Amino acid sequence: MNRKELSEIRNHFNPEAKYFTLERVLTAFVDSQRNVRGVCLREATRIPTADSQLLYDTIKKVLNVNLGKQSTELPFREHAYSEEGAQTRLSALVKSELKQEETNLAFLGKLAETVDSDAPYAVLMAYCTYAPPKKTKMDELDEEFSDQTFRYVVAAMCPVAKTEGTLVYDKSDDEILRQENPNAVISKAPSDGFFFPVFSDRATDVHHVLYYTKTPNTPNENLVDAFFECDVETTVEEDRADMKQVLDTLLGDDLTYETVTTVNEKLSEIVAKNKTDDAPTEITGRLLRRMLSEAGVPEEKLENTEKVFSETVETSLKPERLVQSKTVIKTPEIIVNVKNEAKNKVRLDKINGRHCMVIELDDAMIEVNGYDLKVPGVLDPEQETPWA
Repeated sequence: MNRKELSEIRNHFNPEAKYFTLERVLTAFVDSQRNVRGVCLREATRIPTADSQLLYDTIKKVLNVNLGKQSTELPFREHAYSEEGAQTRLSALVKSELKQEETNLAFLGKLAETVDSDAPYAVLMAYCTYAPPKKTKMDELDEEFSDQTFRYVVAAMCPVAKTEGTLVYDKSDDEILRQENPNAVISKAPSDGFFFPVFSDRATDVHHVLYYTKTPNTPNENLVDAFFECDVETTVEEDRADMKQVLDTLLGDDLTYETVTTVNEKLSEIVAKNKTDDAPTEITGRLLRRMLSEAGVPEEKLENTEKVFSETVETSLKPERLVQSKTVIKTPEIIVNVKNEAKNKVRLDKINGRHCMVIELDDAMIEVNGYDLKVPGVLDPEQETPWA
């Protein structure tokens, strides 16, 4: 499933969407002793509008289109297809349309038993249908329905916490008083979630599950490995560390500011292309060699690129995990953040025997701590600063 297909599902996850129906919602609470409590199944049409909107907004966060970071499509391991396997459990859940209490309780019980969490959390799960309209030759949605209906479940696991007493205005006493809230408050920001089956080639794919995590550097490994029976992927931080090791091994002290920023620019281009590409590009040793060559690295430095890459990286790297939204330059005393489009205005140089970072300025004025300052010598190159 690519970003375009996930975006299609997300965009139609809306009560007003023409081709989408939210059939029913299952909610449950898992306490700190891993007991499943408060299980409630409701038909979507019977949920009050205010409640319904909160459920929509919270569950929709799981359909995060940031594939490769917060959302990851994972293939099931072989055991997942067994009678007691994860894929079998998920398939039974979809087939039952959340109508069977026994199936729902068995699923929630397994989740509570398997997920290693001492903190309470809520499970919000929806059974939905989507009748994907056909597409025209121009890749636009046609008004005509397709001959199939995509049926799926999407679930959000939300942290739960008790709020401390708060100050409120009491109208009856006309004063501000402390009020206790005895109820547990469910976060509207899921920590984890899943979407099954996935929507690949705009059709049902039961061999993968989409896993969502709010924290891509600390995914719930137990949920992925033991409950979904999928292989745990490396974190964003680990992938970036692998890329750094490859470049350090290849170039060492010859790694330059221009090389780093140009590679990031190439990664940005691939990420932009992957948003609409049916077959997203991943970074391999061969592709990295081409990127470094285009960045001006001499060919003699690139002879071992594929060998070093294969020794460092297990298979390939997702560009979405490697690309940086800005260029950050750090010294022990100074941190400079540079927008990627302005990266060419910075250069590293040696001036009068001193190592320097030179930043080109477009205007004669800059802002420092909110103050507008004129750059010395801009209007009169011979002019010195007043205190010089």
